[in-house]
Formats: sequence, structure tokens, C-alpha cells
Amino acid sequence: MPEANGSVTIRDYANQKSSVGVNLQNMDNAGTNAGSLLQDLDEFKDAIDPIVNGAIEMVRFTVAFAETGQTPASQSSREKKWLVTYKDTTQYLDAANLISNPGYNKTFDFEIPCADWGLLPAGTEILSLSVDPGLAFKTAVTPNLRSPHNRAAGAGVTPTVEVIQVKKAGRNL
Repeated sequence: MPEANGSVTIRDYANQKSSVGVNLQNMDNAGTNAGSLLQDLDEFKDAIDPIVNGAIEMVRFTVAFAETGQTPASQSSREKKWLVTYKDTTQYLDAANLISNPGYNKTFDFEIPCADWGLLPAGTEILSLSVDPGLAFKTAVTPNLRSPHNRAAGAGVTPTVEVIQVKKAGRNL
């Protein structure tokens, strides 16, 4: 069963942040007790609030899923990264098209460590998104990714993004 953890981040007078982390009950394999886990974390946050004089900034819930435990390739390195650039393609945040999405057509990015640069076509630093494995990545990520401006689906609206590019990026090499 996946382990669940929570954290509460508290901001002090100088805008410095510090967090307290706690172990929560395990999540069942189907995830049906997620609501109970979130309630436990919310109650923990509510218990902390009266005994601190900082401002509660954020409450975070994480689940650690057991993975394959495979041994990393000898050439893997956290400094070798993929820089994934995507665009928010949802124009309105409501079905009546009255609320404009402030992130519409804006680009955003994130990095993935331990990139396999051996997948790059010769002479380029951009992973092809028209053939696998780039196409499979794009197909799997697109329906699950959200922009910072458009995280939740409104009534009759499904947020959409478009993965534009996956590029070789090195950090702290």
C-alpha cells in the first residue's frame, strides 16, 4: 500500500518559510481513502494553527508509490535533463466563455532529471515528438498536465495543454 505523507508550510515575519512533515495512514491501492487522508491532513493543519504565530502558507499531500526498484543505467545523471515546454490551450475557464483564462497561449516548462540523451536524433538537441518514445511521452502527459492558471476543470470545461518541445538541458554539469 502506498505511503502517504503531509506537510504544512509556515511563513514567518521575514517571509521565510519552514515546513513540518507528518506520516499519514497508507493510501489503499485504489485510492478510495484519499478523502480521508486529506481530512486527516486538514485536521493536523487546524491543530497547528493556534499554536504558531506564523502564517500557514501551504498544505501539501504526497503519496509514495512503490516502483520497480530497477538499477539506474551507469550513464544516468541527475544533471542531464529534459526541458519540457508546453502551452495552455484553454481559452475560457467556463462553458459560457465569459471568464478568460489568463494563461491562454502562454508557455510554461518543467525539467525531468536523468534524461536519456541517447534518444536524440543525430545533430539535434530536441527529442522528436512525432515518433516514440517522444510521441508516447507527449500522448501520456498531455491529458494530465495543467498550466498554473488552469488547474481545475469548471462546469463543462476540460483544461487542455499542448506539449510543444522536449529539449536537452544540462544543469550543474
